[in-house]
Amino acid sequence: MKPRGTTWLFHGGRILDAPRADARARKPGVTTAGKGASAYREAVLVRGERIEAVGPLDRLRREAGRGARAVNLQGGTLTPGFVDGHIHLLTWIRASSDVWMKAQTPEGLAEAVRAARAQTAPGDWVSIRGWVPRDWARELRRRTTIDRILADPLILYAIDGHSCWANSAALRSAGIEGRTADPPGGVVDRAPGGEATGILIEAARSLISPFVQKRRDPAEELRRAIRKAHALGITGAHDFDKTEIWSAAQGLAARGPLPFRLVLSVPSSKLDSAEALELRSGWGDERVRVGAVKFFADGTLGSGTALLETEYDDNTGTGIEVISRPELTDRCARARKAGLTVAIHAIGDRAVRNALDAIEGAIQRGGPFPLPPRIEHIQLAREEDFSRFKALGVHASVQPIHQVTDRAVAKRKWGARTFRSYAYRSLHRAGAKLLFGSDAPFDRPGPLLALRAAMLRRERGENDDQSFHPEQRLGLSQALRAHLEEPNVVGGWRTPLGRIEAGWGADLVHFDQDLLQMEPDRLDRAKVRGVWVAGSQVHGKSP
Repeated sequence: MKPRGTTWLFHGGRILDAPRADARARKPGVTTAGKGASAYREAVLVRGERIEAVGPLDRLRREAGRGARAVNLQGGTLTPGFVDGHIHLLTWIRASSDVWMKAQTPEGLAEAVRAARAQTAPGDWVSIRGWVPRDWARELRRRTTIDRILADPLILYAIDGHSCWANSAALRSAGIEGRTADPPGGVVDRAPGGEATGILIEAARSLISPFVQKRRDPAEELRRAIRKAHALGITGAHDFDKTEIWSAAQGLAARGPLPFRLVLSVPSSKLDSAEALELRSGWGDERVRVGAVKFFADGTLGSGTALLETEYDDNTGTGIEVISRPELTDRCARARKAGLTVAIHAIGDRAVRNALDAIEGAIQRGGPFPLPPRIEHIQLAREEDFSRFKALGVHASVQPIHQVTDRAVAKRKWGARTFRSYAYRSLHRAGAKLLFGSDAPFDRPGPLLALRAAMLRRERGENDDQSFHPEQRLGLSQALRAHLEEPNVVGGWRTPLGRIEAGWGADLVHFDQDLLQMEPDRLDRAKVRGVWVAGSQVHGKSP
Protein backbone atom coordinates (compact mmCIF):
# COMPACT_ATOMS: atom_id res chain seq x y z
CA MET A 1 0.00 0.00 0.00
CA LYS A 2 1.50 3.32 -1.10
CA PRO A 3 1.56 6.30 1.25
CA ARG A 4 -1.21 8.84 0.84
CA GLY A 5 -0.41 12.37 -0.22
CA THR A 6 1.16 14.17 -3.14
CA THR A 7 4.07 12.69 -5.09
CA TRP A 8 6.83 15.17 -5.90
CA LEU A 9 9.82 14.85 -8.20
CA PHE A 10 12.58 17.42 -7.67
CA HIS A 11 15.27 17.82 -10.32
CA GLY A 12 17.42 20.32 -12.19
CA GLY A 13 19.64 21.64 -9.40
CA ARG A 14 21.86 20.94 -6.42
CA ILE A 15 20.69 18.33 -3.90
CA LEU A 16 22.44 19.26 -0.67
CA ASP A 17 22.72 18.23 2.94
CA ALA A 18 25.56 18.24 5.48
CA PRO A 19 27.43 15.10 4.31
CA ARG A 20 27.55 16.47 0.77
CA ALA A 21 28.54 20.03 1.71
CA ASP A 22 32.26 19.35 1.24
CA ALA A 23 31.55 18.98 -2.47
CA ARG A 24 32.75 22.61 -2.76
CA ALA A 25 36.27 21.18 -2.90
CA ARG A 26 35.43 18.64 -5.61
CA LYS A 27 35.13 19.10 -9.33
CA PRO A 28 32.01 21.07 -10.22
CA GLY A 29 30.37 18.26 -12.21
CA VAL A 30 30.50 15.60 -9.53
CA THR A 31 27.41 16.49 -7.56
CA THR A 32 25.40 18.86 -9.75
CA ALA A 33 22.77 17.73 -12.22
CA GLY A 34 23.30 18.48 -15.86
CA LYS A 35 25.82 17.81 -18.61
CA GLY A 36 28.72 15.66 -17.45
CA ALA A 37 27.31 15.33 -13.95
CA SER A 38 26.99 12.21 -11.86
CA ALA A 39 23.41 10.97 -11.66
CA TYR A 40 23.76 9.78 -8.07
CA ARG A 41 21.93 12.79 -6.65
CA GLU A 42 20.26 14.08 -9.77
CA ALA A 43 16.69 13.94 -8.47
CA VAL A 44 14.59 13.38 -5.36
CA LEU A 45 11.32 11.47 -5.25
CA VAL A 46 8.89 12.27 -2.41
CA ARG A 47 5.77 10.26 -1.81
CA GLY A 48 3.47 11.18 1.04
CA GLU A 49 5.39 12.52 4.05
CA ARG A 50 8.75 10.90 3.31
CA ILE A 51 11.53 10.84 0.76
CA GLU A 52 11.19 7.65 -1.26
CA ALA A 53 14.37 7.77 -3.33
CA VAL A 54 17.35 9.88 -4.39
CA GLY A 55 19.05 9.06 -7.68
CA PRO A 56 19.06 9.37 -11.48
CA LEU A 57 16.26 11.47 -12.93
CA ASP A 58 15.23 8.93 -15.60
CA ARG A 59 14.80 6.12 -13.05
CA LEU A 60 12.96 8.28 -10.53
CA ARG A 61 10.68 9.63 -13.24
CA ARG A 62 9.63 6.07 -14.08
CA GLU A 63 9.13 5.23 -10.40
CA ALA A 64 7.10 8.37 -9.78
CA GLY A 65 4.39 7.31 -12.22
CA ARG A 66 1.60 9.42 -13.55
CA GLY A 67 0.30 12.26 -11.48
CA ALA A 68 3.64 13.14 -9.90
CA ARG A 69 4.26 16.87 -9.63
CA ALA A 70 7.65 17.81 -11.03
CA VAL A 71 9.62 20.68 -9.50
CA ASN A 72 12.43 22.04 -11.67
CA LEU A 73 14.95 23.57 -9.29
CA GLN A 74 16.23 25.77 -12.16
CA GLY A 75 19.84 25.56 -11.05
CA GLY A 76 19.00 26.32 -7.43
CA THR A 77 19.47 24.13 -4.36
CA LEU A 78 17.22 21.68 -2.54
CA THR A 79 18.11 21.34 1.16
CA PRO A 80 16.44 19.70 4.13
CA GLY A 81 14.27 22.05 6.15
CA PHE A 82 16.28 24.21 8.51
CA VAL A 83 15.43 24.22 12.22
CA ASP A 84 15.98 27.24 14.45
CA GLY A 85 17.30 25.66 17.63
CA HIS A 86 16.57 28.67 19.87
CA ILE A 87 13.92 31.26 19.05
CA HIS A 88 11.05 33.12 20.74
CA LEU A 89 8.34 32.92 18.08
CA LEU A 90 5.59 35.04 19.65
CA THR A 91 8.05 37.63 20.94
CA TRP A 92 9.66 37.70 17.49
CA ILE A 93 6.43 38.38 15.62
CA ARG A 94 5.35 40.97 18.20
CA ALA A 95 8.72 42.70 18.02
CA SER A 96 8.36 42.97 14.25
CA SER A 97 5.28 45.16 14.71
CA ASP A 98 6.35 46.95 17.89
CA VAL A 99 8.01 50.35 17.84
CA TRP A 100 11.80 50.34 18.27
CA MET A 101 13.88 53.24 19.52
CA LYS A 102 15.91 54.87 16.77
CA ALA A 103 18.07 56.99 19.08
CA GLN A 104 19.21 56.34 22.65
CA THR A 105 18.28 59.82 23.92
CA PRO A 106 15.25 61.33 25.69
CA GLU A 107 14.31 62.91 22.37
CA GLY A 108 14.59 59.58 20.56
CA LEU A 109 12.49 57.95 23.24
CA ALA A 110 9.82 60.65 22.99
CA GLU A 111 9.60 60.10 19.23
CA ALA A 112 9.22 56.33 19.74
CA VAL A 113 6.53 56.86 22.39
CA ARG A 114 4.51 59.08 20.05
CA ALA A 115 4.65 56.40 17.37
CA ALA A 116 3.74 53.61 19.82
CA ARG A 117 0.91 55.61 21.39
CA ALA A 118 -0.65 56.07 17.96
CA GLN A 119 -0.95 52.29 17.46
CA THR A 120 -1.87 51.32 21.04
CA ALA A 121 -5.43 50.36 21.90
CA PRO A 122 -7.14 52.37 24.66
CA GLY A 123 -6.32 50.89 28.06
CA ASP A 124 -3.24 49.02 26.84
CA TRP A 125 0.23 49.85 28.07
CA VAL A 126 2.58 51.66 25.72
CA SER A 127 5.67 49.53 25.12
CA ILE A 128 8.90 50.26 23.28
CA ARG A 129 11.71 47.90 22.28
CA GLY A 130 15.39 48.47 21.66
CA TRP A 131 16.41 50.27 24.85
CA VAL A 132 20.20 49.97 25.38
CA PRO A 133 20.92 50.52 29.11
CA ARG A 134 24.66 51.12 28.69
CA ASP A 135 23.95 54.11 26.41
CA TRP A 136 22.14 56.00 29.19
CA ALA A 137 24.00 57.85 31.93
CA ARG A 138 23.18 56.73 35.45
CA GLU A 139 21.52 60.05 36.33
CA LEU A 140 19.10 59.63 33.39
CA ARG A 141 18.10 56.07 34.26
CA ARG A 142 15.28 57.20 36.57
CA ARG A 143 11.57 56.77 36.18
CA THR A 144 11.19 60.55 36.26
CA THR A 145 12.96 60.69 32.89
CA ILE A 146 10.20 58.71 31.23
CA ASP A 147 7.43 60.13 33.45
CA ARG A 148 8.00 63.43 31.65
CA ILE A 149 7.32 61.73 28.32
CA LEU A 150 4.17 59.79 29.23
CA ALA A 151 1.94 59.73 32.32
CA ASP A 152 0.13 56.52 31.30
CA PRO A 153 1.82 53.14 31.90
CA LEU A 154 4.97 52.90 29.79
CA ILE A 155 7.55 50.13 29.64
CA LEU A 156 10.83 49.97 27.69
CA TYR A 157 12.27 46.55 26.87
CA ALA A 158 16.06 46.27 26.71
CA ILE A 159 17.48 45.10 23.41
CA ASP A 160 18.77 41.87 25.00
CA GLY A 161 15.46 41.17 26.76
CA HIS A 162 17.07 40.85 30.21
CA SER A 163 15.92 44.14 31.74
CA CYS A 164 13.12 46.67 31.38
CA TRP A 165 12.45 50.25 32.43
CA ALA A 166 8.99 51.28 33.64
CA ASN A 167 7.52 54.66 34.49
CA SER A 168 5.72 55.55 37.72
CA ALA A 169 2.25 54.65 36.41
CA ALA A 170 3.46 51.20 35.42
CA LEU A 171 5.20 50.66 38.75
CA ARG A 172 2.05 51.67 40.66
CA SER A 173 -0.02 49.21 38.64
CA ALA A 174 2.38 46.42 39.59
CA GLY A 175 2.75 47.55 43.23
CA ILE A 176 6.50 48.06 42.90
CA GLU A 177 8.24 50.60 45.13
CA GLY A 178 11.57 51.15 46.84
CA ARG A 179 10.73 48.71 49.63
CA THR A 180 9.96 45.92 47.15
CA ALA A 181 12.38 43.08 47.82
CA ASP A 182 14.71 41.78 45.11
CA PRO A 183 13.45 38.41 43.89
CA PRO A 184 15.96 35.53 43.70
CA GLY A 185 18.14 36.08 40.65
CA GLY A 186 16.91 39.62 40.02
CA VAL A 187 17.45 43.24 41.00
CA VAL A 188 15.00 46.10 41.56
CA ASP A 189 17.30 49.01 40.74
CA ARG A 190 17.23 51.82 43.29
CA ALA A 191 18.42 55.42 43.44
CA PRO A 192 20.84 56.44 46.26
CA GLY A 193 17.87 57.43 48.44
CA GLY A 194 16.27 53.98 48.04
CA GLU A 195 13.56 54.95 45.53
CA ALA A 196 12.88 52.43 42.76
CA THR A 197 14.25 53.83 39.48
CA GLY A 198 11.87 51.73 37.39
CA ILE A 199 14.64 49.51 36.04
CA LEU A 200 14.03 45.81 36.67
CA ILE A 201 16.92 43.44 35.96
CA GLU A 202 16.79 39.69 35.18
CA ALA A 203 14.24 37.87 37.38
CA ALA A 204 12.83 41.20 38.67
CA ARG A 205 11.08 41.58 35.32
CA SER A 206 8.58 38.99 36.52
CA LEU A 207 7.32 41.52 39.09
CA ILE A 208 5.76 43.61 36.35
CA SER A 209 5.15 41.28 33.38
CA PRO A 210 1.78 39.92 34.67
CA PHE A 211 0.39 43.46 34.77
CA VAL A 212 1.30 44.55 31.24
CA GLN A 213 -1.95 45.08 29.38
CA LYS A 214 -1.84 44.07 25.70
CA ARG A 215 -4.64 42.65 23.57
CA ARG A 216 -3.31 39.63 21.69
CA ASP A 217 -4.44 36.69 19.55
CA PRO A 218 -1.58 34.24 20.21
CA ALA A 219 -2.78 31.63 17.69
CA GLU A 220 -2.92 34.23 14.92
CA GLU A 221 0.47 35.59 15.97
CA LEU A 222 1.95 32.09 15.83
CA ARG A 223 0.49 31.59 12.34
CA ARG A 224 2.19 34.82 11.21
CA ALA A 225 5.47 33.78 12.83
CA ILE A 226 5.43 30.43 11.05
CA ARG A 227 4.75 32.08 7.70
CA LYS A 228 7.64 34.44 8.32
CA ALA A 229 9.88 31.52 9.28
CA HIS A 230 8.96 29.66 6.08
CA ALA A 231 10.16 32.62 4.03
CA LEU A 232 13.60 32.16 5.62
CA GLY A 233 13.72 28.41 4.91
CA ILE A 234 12.80 27.38 8.47
CA THR A 235 10.49 24.37 8.82
CA GLY A 236 10.79 23.85 12.57
CA ALA A 237 11.90 25.51 15.78
CA HIS A 238 12.76 24.98 19.41
CA ASP A 239 10.74 27.72 21.07
CA PHE A 240 11.75 29.37 24.36
CA ASP A 241 8.86 31.79 24.87
CA LYS A 242 6.67 31.60 27.96
CA THR A 243 3.78 29.15 28.29
CA GLU A 244 1.54 31.31 26.08
CA ILE A 245 3.09 29.51 23.09
CA TRP A 246 1.45 26.26 24.29
CA SER A 247 -2.09 27.63 24.01
CA ALA A 248 -1.17 29.33 20.74
CA ALA A 249 -0.03 26.01 19.26
CA GLN A 250 -3.22 24.31 20.42
CA GLY A 251 -5.35 27.07 18.96
CA LEU A 252 -3.58 26.95 15.62
CA ALA A 253 -3.56 23.13 15.47
CA ALA A 254 -7.33 23.16 15.98
CA ARG A 255 -7.62 24.85 12.58
CA GLY A 256 -5.76 22.03 10.79
CA PRO A 257 -2.36 20.29 10.66
CA LEU A 258 0.39 22.60 11.87
CA PRO A 259 2.64 23.43 8.88
CA PHE A 260 5.70 23.35 11.11
CA ARG A 261 7.66 21.18 13.57
CA LEU A 262 7.57 22.78 17.01
CA VAL A 263 9.46 21.80 20.16
CA LEU A 264 8.12 23.66 23.19
CA SER A 265 10.15 24.39 26.31
CA VAL A 266 8.86 24.33 29.88
CA PRO A 267 9.73 27.47 31.90
CA SER A 268 11.48 26.64 35.17
CA SER A 269 8.60 28.30 37.04
CA LYS A 270 6.28 25.62 35.63
CA LEU A 271 8.32 22.58 36.67
CA ASP A 272 5.79 21.77 39.42
CA SER A 273 2.94 21.86 36.90
CA ALA A 274 4.88 19.73 34.41
CA GLU A 275 5.51 17.12 37.12
CA ALA A 276 1.85 17.13 38.16
CA LEU A 277 0.72 16.69 34.55
CA GLU A 278 3.39 14.03 33.99
CA LEU A 279 4.75 15.76 30.91
CA ARG A 280 7.73 14.02 29.33
CA SER A 281 10.37 15.39 26.98
CA GLY A 282 9.70 13.97 23.53
CA TRP A 283 6.00 13.48 24.21
CA GLY A 284 3.68 14.72 21.46
CA ASP A 285 2.94 14.05 17.81
CA GLU A 286 4.91 14.65 14.62
CA ARG A 287 4.24 18.40 14.65
CA VAL A 288 4.40 19.49 18.32
CA ARG A 289 6.53 17.94 21.05
CA VAL A 290 7.56 18.66 24.63
CA GLY A 291 11.16 19.85 24.86
CA ALA A 292 13.36 20.85 27.78
CA VAL A 293 12.83 22.64 31.08
CA LYS A 294 14.54 26.02 30.73
CA PHE A 295 16.73 27.29 33.58
CA PHE A 296 18.76 30.51 33.81
CA ALA A 297 22.25 30.30 35.31
CA ASP A 298 23.10 33.96 34.61
CA GLY A 299 22.23 37.08 32.61
CA THR A 300 23.77 38.62 29.48
CA LEU A 301 26.99 40.13 28.21
CA GLY A 302 25.49 43.49 27.21
CA SER A 303 23.90 44.10 30.60
CA GLY A 304 27.01 42.95 32.45
CA THR A 305 25.01 40.23 34.22
CA ALA A 306 26.65 37.19 32.57
CA LEU A 307 28.36 35.28 35.39
CA LEU A 308 32.17 35.24 35.14
CA GLU A 309 34.98 33.52 36.99
CA THR A 310 36.83 36.84 37.32
CA GLU A 311 35.78 40.49 37.11
CA TYR A 312 34.75 42.23 33.90
CA ASP A 313 37.47 44.32 32.25
CA ASP A 314 35.38 47.47 32.84
CA ASN A 315 35.38 46.79 36.60
CA THR A 316 31.63 46.20 36.88
CA GLY A 317 31.79 43.02 38.95
CA THR A 318 31.41 39.38 37.98
CA GLY A 319 27.74 39.30 36.95
CA ILE A 320 24.63 37.74 38.50
CA GLU A 321 24.21 34.14 39.62
CA VAL A 322 20.51 33.75 38.86
CA ILE A 323 20.43 30.35 40.56
CA SER A 324 23.10 28.81 42.76
CA ARG A 325 24.95 25.73 41.56
CA PRO A 326 23.56 23.43 44.31
CA GLU A 327 19.99 24.55 43.61
CA LEU A 328 20.50 24.21 39.86
CA THR A 329 21.76 20.66 40.40
CA ASP A 330 18.70 19.84 42.51
CA ARG A 331 16.33 21.21 39.88
CA CYS A 332 18.07 19.38 37.04
CA ALA A 333 17.84 16.16 39.04
CA ARG A 334 14.13 16.81 39.64
CA ALA A 335 13.53 17.36 35.94
CA ARG A 336 15.47 14.23 34.97
CA LYS A 337 13.53 12.13 37.49
CA ALA A 338 10.27 13.46 36.03
CA GLY A 339 11.32 12.41 32.51
CA LEU A 340 12.25 15.90 31.35
CA THR A 341 15.51 17.05 29.83
CA VAL A 342 17.01 20.48 30.57
CA ALA A 343 18.19 23.57 28.67
CA ILE A 344 20.33 25.92 30.76
CA HIS A 345 20.95 29.52 29.74
CA ALA A 346 24.64 30.11 30.52
CA ILE A 347 26.63 32.92 28.90
CA GLY A 348 29.59 33.58 31.21
CA ASP A 349 32.37 31.06 31.88
CA ARG A 350 31.38 30.49 35.49
CA ALA A 351 27.74 30.00 34.49
CA VAL A 352 28.79 27.43 31.87
CA ARG A 353 30.84 25.58 34.51
CA ASN A 354 27.89 25.68 36.92
CA ALA A 355 25.56 24.34 34.22
CA LEU A 356 27.88 21.46 33.34
CA ASP A 357 28.34 20.66 37.04
CA ALA A 358 24.57 20.64 37.56
CA ILE A 359 23.94 18.31 34.60
CA GLU A 360 26.75 16.03 35.74
CA GLY A 361 25.34 15.97 39.27
CA ALA A 362 21.86 15.10 38.01
CA ILE A 363 23.22 12.26 35.87
CA GLN A 364 25.24 10.89 38.80
CA ARG A 365 22.12 10.86 40.96
CA GLY A 366 19.80 9.10 38.56
CA GLY A 367 21.24 8.29 35.14
CA PRO A 368 20.94 9.91 31.71
CA PHE A 369 18.31 12.40 30.62
CA PRO A 370 15.50 11.20 28.28
CA LEU A 371 16.75 13.50 25.50
CA PRO A 372 20.15 15.21 25.24
CA PRO A 373 20.50 18.07 27.75
CA ARG A 374 21.66 21.38 26.32
CA ILE A 375 23.37 24.58 27.38
CA GLU A 376 22.21 27.77 25.68
CA HIS A 377 24.54 30.47 24.29
CA ILE A 378 27.96 29.53 25.81
CA GLN A 379 29.46 32.89 24.86
CA LEU A 380 32.48 32.43 27.14
CA ALA A 381 33.80 29.15 28.49
CA ARG A 382 36.91 27.79 30.17
CA GLU A 383 39.12 25.69 27.92
CA GLU A 384 38.98 22.78 30.37
CA ASP A 385 35.18 22.71 30.00
CA PHE A 386 35.10 22.18 26.21
CA SER A 387 35.63 18.40 26.47
CA ARG A 388 32.96 18.04 29.17
CA PHE A 389 30.19 18.57 26.61
CA LYS A 390 31.03 15.31 24.85
CA ALA A 391 31.72 13.45 28.09
CA LEU A 392 28.30 14.38 29.49
CA GLY A 393 26.36 14.18 26.20
CA VAL A 394 25.43 17.86 26.36
CA HIS A 395 24.56 19.74 23.17
CA ALA A 396 26.09 23.20 22.76
CA SER A 397 23.18 25.38 21.66
CA VAL A 398 24.75 28.50 20.12
CA GLN A 399 23.68 31.42 17.94
CA PRO A 400 26.45 32.28 15.41
CA ILE A 401 25.05 35.72 14.70
CA HIS A 402 25.76 36.72 18.33
CA GLN A 403 29.54 36.65 17.86
CA VAL A 404 29.20 39.09 14.95
CA THR A 405 26.75 41.39 16.72
CA ASP A 406 28.42 41.36 20.15
CA ARG A 407 32.13 41.28 19.30
CA ALA A 408 32.79 44.96 20.16
CA VAL A 409 31.11 44.58 23.57
CA ALA A 410 32.93 41.30 24.17
CA LYS A 411 36.30 42.90 23.44
CA ARG A 412 35.53 45.79 25.80
CA LYS A 413 34.14 43.72 28.66
CA TRP A 414 36.13 40.48 28.35
CA GLY A 415 39.39 41.73 26.85
CA ALA A 416 42.06 39.04 26.47
CA ARG A 417 39.52 36.34 27.38
CA THR A 418 37.79 36.61 24.00
CA PHE A 419 40.04 33.93 22.50
CA ARG A 420 37.76 31.45 24.26
CA SER A 421 34.49 33.26 23.49
CA TYR A 422 32.02 31.93 20.90
CA ALA A 423 34.55 29.09 20.57
CA TYR A 424 32.61 26.97 18.10
CA ARG A 425 35.59 25.26 16.47
CA SER A 426 37.17 24.45 19.83
CA LEU A 427 33.89 22.92 21.00
CA HIS A 428 33.59 20.94 17.76
CA ARG A 429 37.16 19.65 18.00
CA ALA A 430 36.51 18.61 21.59
CA GLY A 431 33.63 16.46 20.36
CA ALA A 432 30.69 18.67 21.34
CA LYS A 433 27.54 18.45 19.23
CA LEU A 434 26.64 21.97 18.07
CA LEU A 435 23.06 23.13 17.70
CA PHE A 436 22.36 26.40 15.84
CA GLY A 437 19.62 28.95 16.46
CA SER A 438 19.05 32.70 16.22
CA ASP A 439 17.58 33.84 19.57
CA ALA A 440 15.24 36.09 17.54
CA PRO A 441 14.04 38.74 18.19
CA PHE A 442 17.13 39.46 20.28
CA ASP A 443 19.25 39.00 17.17
CA ARG A 444 18.73 38.51 13.45
CA PRO A 445 17.06 35.26 12.33
CA GLY A 446 17.79 33.26 9.19
CA PRO A 447 19.74 30.02 8.68
CA LEU A 448 21.83 31.32 5.77
CA LEU A 449 22.81 34.31 7.88
CA ALA A 450 23.88 31.91 10.64
CA LEU A 451 25.89 29.77 8.23
CA ARG A 452 27.74 32.82 6.91
CA ALA A 453 28.43 34.07 10.45
CA ALA A 454 29.76 30.67 11.55
CA MET A 455 31.98 30.32 8.47
CA LEU A 456 33.35 33.89 8.33
CA ARG A 457 32.79 35.41 11.80
CA ARG A 458 32.30 38.88 10.32
CA GLU A 459 29.63 41.03 8.69
CA ARG A 460 29.01 40.94 4.96
CA GLY A 461 31.49 43.11 3.06
CA GLU A 462 34.14 43.13 5.76
CA ASN A 463 37.54 41.62 4.99
CA ASP A 464 39.17 38.69 6.74
CA ASP A 465 41.26 41.00 8.93
CA GLN A 466 37.99 42.09 10.57
CA SER A 467 36.92 38.53 11.44
CA PHE A 468 36.41 37.87 15.14
CA HIS A 469 38.93 35.17 16.10
CA PRO A 470 38.95 33.48 12.68
CA GLU A 471 40.59 30.40 14.21
CA GLN A 472 37.10 29.57 15.53
CA ARG A 473 35.47 29.38 12.08
CA LEU A 474 33.50 26.31 11.06
CA GLY A 475 33.33 24.61 7.67
CA LEU A 476 30.07 24.50 5.72
CA SER A 477 29.36 20.84 6.45
CA GLN A 478 29.84 21.39 10.19
CA ALA A 479 27.59 24.46 10.14
CA LEU A 480 24.89 22.68 8.12
CA ARG A 481 24.81 19.74 10.48
CA ALA A 482 24.28 22.13 13.40
CA HIS A 483 21.27 23.71 11.67
CA LEU A 484 19.76 20.61 10.03
CA GLU A 485 20.40 17.35 11.89
CA GLU A 486 21.29 18.18 15.49
CA PRO A 487 18.16 20.25 16.28
CA ASN A 488 16.08 17.25 15.19
CA VAL A 489 18.15 14.84 17.29
CA VAL A 490 17.55 16.98 20.37
CA GLY A 491 13.87 17.31 19.45
CA GLY A 492 13.41 13.54 19.65
CA TRP A 493 11.31 13.20 16.49
CA ARG A 494 10.30 9.66 15.54
CA THR A 495 10.69 10.48 11.86
CA PRO A 496 14.36 11.04 10.93
CA LEU A 497 14.79 14.62 9.74
CA GLY A 498 17.61 16.81 8.44
CA ARG A 499 18.98 14.74 5.55
CA ILE A 500 17.90 14.12 1.95
CA GLU A 501 17.92 10.34 2.01
CA ALA A 502 15.37 7.60 1.33
CA GLY A 503 13.14 7.05 4.34
CA TRP A 504 13.77 10.47 5.88
CA GLY A 505 11.02 13.03 6.43
CA ALA A 506 10.19 15.29 3.49
CA ASP A 507 10.86 18.68 5.09
CA LEU A 508 12.55 20.48 2.20
CA VAL A 509 13.55 23.97 1.06
CA HIS A 510 14.19 25.19 -2.48
CA PHE A 511 16.68 28.08 -2.72
CA ASP A 512 17.02 30.03 -5.96
CA GLN A 513 20.81 29.68 -6.21
CA ASP A 514 23.43 26.95 -6.04
CA LEU A 515 24.64 27.44 -2.49
CA LEU A 516 27.91 25.59 -3.12
CA GLN A 517 28.86 27.91 -5.95
CA MET A 518 28.16 31.10 -3.99
CA GLU A 519 30.85 33.00 -2.16
CA PRO A 520 30.31 32.52 1.59
CA ASP A 521 30.15 36.29 2.03
CA ARG A 522 27.02 36.40 -0.14
CA LEU A 523 25.42 33.18 1.06
CA ASP A 524 22.48 34.86 2.79
CA ARG A 525 21.51 36.59 -0.50
CA ALA A 526 19.89 33.38 -1.75
CA LYS A 527 16.07 33.49 -1.72
CA VAL A 528 13.56 30.82 -0.78
CA ARG A 529 11.37 29.66 -3.67
CA GLY A 530 9.46 26.88 -1.97
CA VAL A 531 9.09 25.06 1.33
CA TRP A 532 7.64 21.60 2.06
CA VAL A 533 6.78 20.17 5.47
CA ALA A 534 5.98 16.46 5.67
CA GLY A 535 5.60 16.40 1.89
CA SER A 536 3.08 19.25 1.72
CA GLN A 537 4.02 22.56 0.14
CA VAL A 538 3.56 25.33 2.72
CA HIS A 539 5.36 28.23 1.04
CA GLY A 540 5.90 29.40 -2.54
CA LYS A 541 4.00 28.88 -5.74
CA SER A 542 3.01 25.38 -6.77
CA PRO A 543 4.76 24.13 -9.91
